[in-house]
Amino acid sequence: MRAGRLRDRLTLQGYGDVKDAIGGTRKAWSDIGGVWAEVRGLSGRAFLSASAEQAEITCEILMRYRPDVKSGMRLVRGDEVYTIVTPLPDPKRRQLLCMCSEGVKQ
Repeated sequence: MRAGRLRDRLTLQGYGDVKDAIGGTRKAWSDIGGVWAEVRGLSGRAFLSASAEQAEITCEILMRYRPDVKSGMRLVRGDEVYTIVTPLPDPKRRQLLCMCSEGVKQ
């Protein structure tokens, strides 16, 4: 994989138990690590849901292979939040192509 394509700095986040201030746990998003990636938009759509207009963008994010990336995690860049729908590793496990959605919260 050529490093020149990976120009976007994203933060990989997972949803799970996080310790709170009084020693208990709660469910929240926590940072797992930073990754260099290439974000490519594929398609977008607008629709009505609950009498409000919604928008959803489908994109693919290419990064170096990481064994800990799972469906349901998310990648964050500033205000943009990409929910990982499917991580697809290549046969040699050198790169990971993540099919993601942005815009509609699940």
